[in-house]
Amino acid sequence: MVTKLTDRVVEPVADVHRTADGENGEPQVSKIPLLVGLLLVISTVSWRPYTDYVFYSGGTDPIVVGKAMLSALGLALAWTARQRSPAPRPMGTGAVWLLLAYVVVSTFGAWTTGDLMASAVLGFRVLMHAATVMLLVKSFAPAHLVRAWLVAMMTIGLFGAATGLPSLLQGRRLGGGLPPLNPNEVALLCAVPAIGVAWLMLTDRGRGVHGAVMVGLLAVIWASGSRTALFALLVALFVMVLQSRRLRPGIACTLVFVFFGFVYAATATSVLTGYFARGGEENVTTLSSRTIAWSAAFSFPDTPWVRWMGAGLARKQIPVEGQYWDQQLLDSSWISALVQAGLLGALILLVWILFTGWATFRVPAPSRMLYVGLMVFLLVRSVLESGLLDSTPAFITFFLVSLLVDRRSGREDATAIRDRERRSTRRWESNPVPSSASGS
Repeated sequence: MVTKLTDRVVEPVADVHRTADGENGEPQVSKIPLLVGLLLVISTVSWRPYTDYVFYSGGTDPIVVGKAMLSALGLALAWTARQRSPAPRPMGTGAVWLLLAYVVVSTFGAWTTGDLMASAVLGFRVLMHAATVMLLVKSFAPAHLVRAWLVAMMTIGLFGAATGLPSLLQGRRLGGGLPPLNPNEVALLCAVPAIGVAWLMLTDRGRGVHGAVMVGLLAVIWASGSRTALFALLVALFVMVLQSRRLRPGIACTLVFVFFGFVYAATATSVLTGYFARGGEENVTTLSSRTIAWSAAFSFPDTPWVRWMGAGLARKQIPVEGQYWDQQLLDSSWISALVQAGLLGALILLVWILFTGWATFRVPAPSRMLYVGLMVFLLVRSVLESGLLDSTPAFITFFLVSLLVDRRSGREDATAIRDRERRSTRRWESNPVPSSASGS
């Protein structure tokens, strides 16, 4: 039922790219991208209660084996789809080389610290997921992949939130029940599809159900208590609105109503203050103790090798001093890059962000609005959340966008998109007048 609903919600995204291969590129009846997307999401989210804080340090257990089998199955399905496709689609390789460089640097850094095996396994896992995405990009139309990925994330996010309602009823943040998602994961899995739904509404592709779905996704994000995801989503939506060329009167009135409602809630009530200031002034000042880990990260390297190449992908925590705890999570993708891959890894991430950001703004409209919204969300979130370069749904989203916005990947569809936009503009501006002959 959830899959049918999400199919209705994001179906118009299939109109983003039209190619010469058919009406919408790859046949829409193919469910392989959706199935692989579901496997990728399930194999990259938490399977353990988020209160356990268990990180992979080597070896195997049923959860490790289960995730590996699902990842391998997703890769096999993507490979099968690639073999059955008549011809490979063009794909840029800039993001691929940057990812390879990052994994090699972090793995070499782990070798210098004597923690090679766990980091090598995690690096191989990242590359396996990246290879799966690459095979899909080579086999299916971009619109089909975006649609399938949004459906997959929304399906798992909503299902996890629905099964995790008991945690909310007990006064805690809304997490996942099955699978046991971290509240921040629930917010991520709902925020990315929310950007897709907002894009449909802003580009006049929306349907009546989209407003209700958008409210539902925002309600789940709010109930998860993820301030970072909510703030990043609001920034992304604001940037998307700035790119809107034409807005239907209903959408424009809704945006005005939401704006004034937001201003009223921020100035006349304590709703937003209580939400974003959760935990008290000290908790806000330290960004939930994140700045403690950030300070420790700059003094963590004790050897030149670790300083330049990091300590490996298995390093998820960092020693801290002066607190009643001795280990702190790396709650920032940038700090994670610095600790896991050193200065070289942080530089690679910076180059990657700049490369993808520049390419995103060169994508023809209306696809540009969607990709820019996704990139803004991921970039803002990466400051306060880890996982941008790890086996997570955030990484897969980032890698997929990086491949699709590459000029070589998009050159096949760019002309068709521009032609479609010109036709749409002519229809909007034209006002045909009946000829006298037709009236006689």
